[in-house]
Amino acid sequence: MAHIRIRPNGRIQFDLHLFGQRFREGTKMMATPKNVAKAKALLKKMNAEIDLGTFEYRHYFPSSKKVYTFEALQRHKCPDRLYPFFDDYANAWFERQLSKWKSSYKSTVRNNLDRYLIPEFGNILLGEITLAQVEVFRQRLTEELKPDGTRRLSNNRINNVLGPLVSILSLAADEFKFDYPLRRYRMLKEQKGDSNPMTIEEVQRFLKTVDDEWRDYFILRFWTGMRSCEVHGLRWEDVDFGHRIIRIRHNYVNGELGMVKTPKSKRNLKMCDTLLAVFSRLKAEHCQPTDFVFTNARGTPLDTHWVSKRVWYPTLKKTGLSKRRAYETRHTAAVLHIAAHENPAYISQMLGHNNMRLLFDIYAPYVANASGSDGHAFEQMMGKP
Repeated sequence: MAHIRIRPNGRIQFDLHLFGQRFREGTKMMATPKNVAKAKALLKKMNAEIDLGTFEYRHYFPSSKKVYTFEALQRHKCPDRLYPFFDDYANAWFERQLSKWKSSYKSTVRNNLDRYLIPEFGNILLGEITLAQVEVFRQRLTEELKPDGTRRLSNNRINNVLGPLVSILSLAADEFKFDYPLRRYRMLKEQKGDSNPMTIEEVQRFLKTVDDEWRDYFILRFWTGMRSCEVHGLRWEDVDFGHRIIRIRHNYVNGELGMVKTPKSKRNLKMCDTLLAVFSRLKAEHCQPTDFVFTNARGTPLDTHWVSKRVWYPTLKKTGLSKRRAYETRHTAAVLHIAAHENPAYISQMLGHNNMRLLFDIYAPYVANASGSDGHAFEQMMGKP
């Protein structure tokens, strides 16, 4: 059972007796009539859950060092359980999947487990996790706000957080023969982020403003639409001067060189005169003993976040352009190639897309402004009715 006590300093303290052990948790609430009423309401809820056997220490005192003591006692009282606890199974599941994932995805899943899923469901038996619990947790995530009042997590991010939970419960239900609880679970509707490509004039202003040592780097990005990780993983052996081809074969993510994102991402780009001049200059200036085309002062590949923070955003500010992600160089390349009336199949291949539909779904609204193809030609042809 749990009780309320008033400490000598006038603050409210919860005094709990659980599994034969005493747990005391102080609060910052002074023992005013209003705070005492709030504490009594919380106490009533705690005791109800203790009586039902559903009390979870971490739900009331998530930052307490006594959480693990409580959970160890709780588990000791249930040695004959039918199913493992979520945290034990989740950690074992993670180890089983490692050979299937890239390093960057491994760190994403590990973060989702440690930051969200294990703190919420870790001390619950797998067979006792319900759809209601998952939906209540998801609703809490949607209601978390930043200091400026905007949502902390988007629907896309929340779906990403809960993805491992869905996979874990699906596999566990099959292995331990219990009813899969998320049969009626539906992911949140995801909204596509708005792209914000630059115009030709804005690209020219940016290239005139950026420091000389970075101009060739951004010419490559604006001219090809290569992803940051592809540019940073580009090695000299992938630059074929004889056939004027740039071979996209690797990504550089989180300090590791890996294979490209998808099979379609493995592609060859044609080296136009501008890009031939860029690589010729870079090769002439290349003096560090490294295989990579673009490196930092230490001779190691560039870090995406460092480039954004130290080069991209300061240059946008200096140029007077609106703030946008460095990934917009990719969107800009797509829009300007379409505006130049390049073959859509060529553009799709250049970007590493699976099909051409993405070109028109994302970039069509911007092409009219870039190319002047806004419907006037059709209207002039048809004449007035």
